[in-house]
Amino acid sequence: MIFMKANKNIKAVIFDLDDTLIDWSGARMSFRQFMDPKLVNVHQYLTDLGFEVEDPPELANRVHDHTRFVWQRALETGSGASLVNALKMTLDDYDIPVEAVDMDEMLRAYQWGKFPGVEPFDDMHRVLDTLKDQGYKIGLVTNAYQPMWMRDVELEEYDMIDYFDARITSGDTGFIKPHPAIYWRMLGLLDLMPDEAIFVGDRPDQDIKGAHSVNMRGVLMSPPHLNRELNGVRPDHTVSSLSELLPILDDLA
Repeated sequence: MIFMKANKNIKAVIFDLDDTLIDWSGARMSFRQFMDPKLVNVHQYLTDLGFEVEDPPELANRVHDHTRFVWQRALETGSGASLVNALKMTLDDYDIPVEAVDMDEMLRAYQWGKFPGVEPFDDMHRVLDTLKDQGYKIGLVTNAYQPMWMRDVELEEYDMIDYFDARITSGDTGFIKPHPAIYWRMLGLLDLMPDEAIFVGDRPDQDIKGAHSVNMRGVLMSPPHLNRELNGVRPDHTVSSLSELLPILDDLA
């Protein structure tokens, strides 16, 4: 049953994902250790198509090099970091025409899944249940360079995908937080104006700065394992757990 708060000012809560809804403090390996076995799968996909590529470690080196490049370019320009673009650059290294590869099939070959040791914050399901019960729309905006459907695999495993009314990644939208375009894209999907939503994220220079760039309130998620520098950014509120968000919303209703 939904208990709608009459005439509430805030109609949606938009979340970042990593270290906001899911807790990376228990991650048990590096990103490269996580990715390399998946790139063995990509290597197998390409060789099964009859293409000649270097052995899996060399392929992995190329993908990681191009990944660093697309992230650096994204940070410099505000454009979206994209795994697809990193893979296209890798194909070009081997003179493999992009049109000769089904990119979705190549991405599925990764056999994506949740990162070992990363789990939802203990109160995440309870808080999102409460928000839904109170009639809030819930959005998700992540700077992930994967398409959203790959991160959806994780959301399914965490039993959280059904909470979201809309969800987007940097890789899909072509912009990276704090670029205002990615926030406007989410607001458009939710059919709301900035003063009708708040953004919750763990990075002051991306999440909060970006929210403020479109005149949206920004709540900094600052769990005990994080100590991010504010660098002049002033969150509207700071919480150390998701549960602390609920009384803030009550005050804004």
